[in-house]
Amino acid sequence: MGGRVPSDSEAGVGSNSRTERWRQLLSPHRVGSPAPKEGAGEKAVPPPDERILPDERTDYDRDYDRIVFSSEFRCLHDKTQVFPLSTSDYTRTRLTHSIEASCVGRSLGQLAGRHLVRDQGVEVEPSHLGTIVAAACLAHDIGNPPFGHSGEAAIQHWVEQRWRSSDSEPESPFRNASEWKDLQSFEGNAQGLRILTRLQSRERWGGLRYTAATLGAMSKYPRPSVLPDGRTPVKGRVSEKKFGYFQDDAKLAVEAFRALGLKEREPGVFSRHPLAFLVEAADDICYAVIDLEDSAKLGLIPMEEACKLLEGVLPPQPTPGKEPRPPPAHLETRMAQARARAIGMLIPACVKVFLEHAEEMEQGAWETPLVSAHPDVREQLERIKSITRRKGYESERVLQIESAGFKTLGGLLDMFALAVVTDRPNREERKLRQLLPMESFQRPEFAELDQKKPPERDAAIERLSKYQRLLCVTDYISGMTDGFAVELFQRLSGIKLPT
Repeated sequence: MGGRVPSDSEAGVGSNSRTERWRQLLSPHRVGSPAPKEGAGEKAVPPPDERILPDERTDYDRDYDRIVFSSEFRCLHDKTQVFPLSTSDYTRTRLTHSIEASCVGRSLGQLAGRHLVRDQGVEVEPSHLGTIVAAACLAHDIGNPPFGHSGEAAIQHWVEQRWRSSDSEPESPFRNASEWKDLQSFEGNAQGLRILTRLQSRERWGGLRYTAATLGAMSKYPRPSVLPDGRTPVKGRVSEKKFGYFQDDAKLAVEAFRALGLKEREPGVFSRHPLAFLVEAADDICYAVIDLEDSAKLGLIPMEEACKLLEGVLPPQPTPGKEPRPPPAHLETRMAQARARAIGMLIPACVKVFLEHAEEMEQGAWETPLVSAHPDVREQLERIKSITRRKGYESERVLQIESAGFKTLGGLLDMFALAVVTDRPNREERKLRQLLPMESFQRPEFAELDQKKPPERDAAIERLSKYQRLLCVTDYISGMTDGFAVELFQRLSGIKLPT
């Protein structure tokens, strides 16, 4: 368990109730799986094949493996982290960032679990917390479109320019404000949940049916795009900063959050899962420290300045009678050591904050990112982010490519979205419809019917609402890699013809 578990008399009733709370928070319920029929009893288990060793993975291990083997995860290799379409072999992509965040997340989860057991008497398995946080970190960017946050902004801008509200002219494809807001505020976080619960294994409800624990840990914003009564997000409530699920996926999202027992403040609006704070911390640590390192490696920030910034993150306390070791003379070595040391010190600092406020998180009463709640960490990381933003994120090359990305995604939406929204496609629109994968329009409610008689493409499109058709297009475009999006746009625009 990673430490001695106090007895009931030592821990008290409160710890027992917290243990029960954590059992629900770590629910292995697979979201979308049918409820067992009343009185059905346990399924008969076939005799084991003696030639095959039993699969001893936990449900959370299976979640982790499903993400790793998914095509959506592989596509992150050519999706922007900070520097789009980089010609450097060194620069991180969304894939390497997600893997690194997953490593940090596993350490955060396991360390937090060990201290929950040892210091607070909560009976959890630390390795389970580590695996859940690691899996959620792997998936935390899986819904990001090409060109990162600039890609999100491109989709948002296109929808806002095309349909300024849910009832604007020309005739809007949206039936209500929530559908319009889903796309006008398009969110990679909501798209990530959609990928895991719908777009993998599309023919069945719940997709690959991940555990509620993994889905809860990856959901930083467990709310819809429009809050009840049209209210605005509460200032300082981090779980409401953005939205975390589309209207089309509301039933699956609510099923997951209710299975975890997350506090439901209003219908469909939930508090964060405690482990989501650790996932957020892993992401914050990696993009602050590692984006600075990438910027230095590309020559956008002087290497020595970057080293000093990282060395200033929680500087070590001097050991009495021992002289501090001078930094390595070679800047590359110094940078690697500074990065490793910064991450190594930020992990326990964030876990310390987590443990101090764990009970508040369990009750849905904590609303501050862990790195922001530690005064020493917050100030230094904000300084690092500010310098990286100014010299790295806003460098001339990055801005040029992000601007090109706006044109690329806007152009693809002009073509594909308008081709599927219309019920009377012209010749060009019919050709564009043919380019969209038929699986884009596959939904579990039609699976049995489609198996008997596969529909024609136009029939498959037109049985969906126009909002659902637009989601099919954003599913397709947001799933593209940076390079494929540029290549396809150039080909369809006549700038570059297929070879």
